[in-house]
Amino acid sequence: MLARGNEGVAGRIKVSEASIGYVEHHFAKRLGLSMALLQNKAGRFIAPEEQSGQAALAANVSQMPSNLRLFLPDPTGADSYPIVTFSWLLLYGRYQDREAASALKGFVKWGLTTGQGLSRELGYIPLPAEVVSLSLAALDRLN
Repeated sequence: MLARGNEGVAGRIKVSEASIGYVEHHFAKRLGLSMALLQNKAGRFIAPEEQSGQAALAANVSQMPSNLRLFLPDPTGADSYPIVTFSWLLLYGRYQDREAASALKGFVKWGLTTGQGLSRELGYIPLPAEVVSLSLAALDRLN
């Protein structure tokens, strides 16, 4: 059966006997869905938790290219959950309207710093400090 978006898929899983699906951790946790321990690259079975997601992101920061587009299929790290990724924000390198660019940069900087304090409440993993640092450096390069 098809369902739209994380909320729809999570809801369908909740009411379907013996179902398997993929949704964001936040939705599965909020609805009390059973979640799978998966075997990671190190051979360990890891639960989908904030710590295992954070471990996966942090253990693979060194792979992040200059454009910050890092994909983590089966990330390395003994404590890494094998299915984790970043949420993306795509920005232009240059903006004609300097005032709009300044406002955008201010908002993104807030999200990378103060806004990280809201991550857990919104169902996301706070970014590792190294990712924040690389992201802030990239943000400073925008015109």
